[in-house]
Amino acid sequence: MSNNVALITGASRGIGHHLARHFYAQGYHLILLARDAQALNALAVGFDPSRVQTLALDVCDFASVSQQVQHALSRYDRLDVLINAAGIFRAGSTQTPLDDFSALLATNVTAIHHLCQLCTPWLQKSEDGRIFNLASVSGVQPYGSVASYAASKHALVGYSRSIARELGSLGIKVTTLCPDVVDTDMAAGSGLSAEEMLSTDDICRAVDFVMSLSPAAVIEQLTIGRQYRPRKPS
Repeated sequence: MSNNVALITGASRGIGHHLARHFYAQGYHLILLARDAQALNALAVGFDPSRVQTLALDVCDFASVSQQVQHALSRYDRLDVLINAAGIFRAGSTQTPLDDFSALLATNVTAIHHLCQLCTPWLQKSEDGRIFNLASVSGVQPYGSVASYAASKHALVGYSRSIARELGSLGIKVTTLCPDVVDTDMAAGSGLSAEEMLSTDDICRAVDFVMSLSPAAVIEQLTIGRQYRPRKPS
C-alpha cells in the first residue's frame, strides 16, 4: 500500500474509469471526479472507502470544482498524479453550432486549465508530481469531419506542451496522451470493431511506461496510433 494520491476526472466511464481501477490496484488513494454520481458510486463499491473520495461534479462548474477539489486534497499532504480524462465529443466542422463549439472548448480546454491551476501547488509537494492530459490523435492531425473537436484537442496539446516547460522547473512533469480511437462508449459511432480500436489497457500501459522512465526523462507528448488493416471484401 502506498500513500500516493491521484486525482482523476472523467472517472465514471471510458478511459478515466479504467485508469481509476488501474491506479487503485497500484495502491493509490483516489479522488474521482465525474458528473454521473450513480456511475461513480458503482465504481467505488469495490474499493476501500478510506482510499477513495468521489466528487459528482461537472468540470465546467468552476466554482464547485474549486471548492470541492481543494477540500478533497486537504486530506493529504500532496497530490502525486493529476489525470484530466474528462472530455466531450461533438461531430461537425464549419457547420458546428456555436453552443457545441463553445462546449468543446470549455470542457476539453478551459476546465483542464482550471484543474491544472488548482492542483499545481499540491503537485509541487510531491517528489514526482505528474499531469496526464488526455487529448487525441485529432489534436496532432487534421480531420475534416470533426474540425471543431480537433480544434479543442489541438488547443489542449498546445497548452499542455507549453505548461510542461513552465511546470518542469517546479518538478512537475506534464504528458499529453494523443490516442487514436479507443474502445469506449464515445467511439460507438466510429464504425470500427473492437479489434480495430485501441483498448483502455493500452492507455494504462502508456501511463505506466511514461512513469517508468528515469527521473531525467520526460515525455511531453505521446501519440498512440492503431494498426490499420485492409478490410476484407464482402
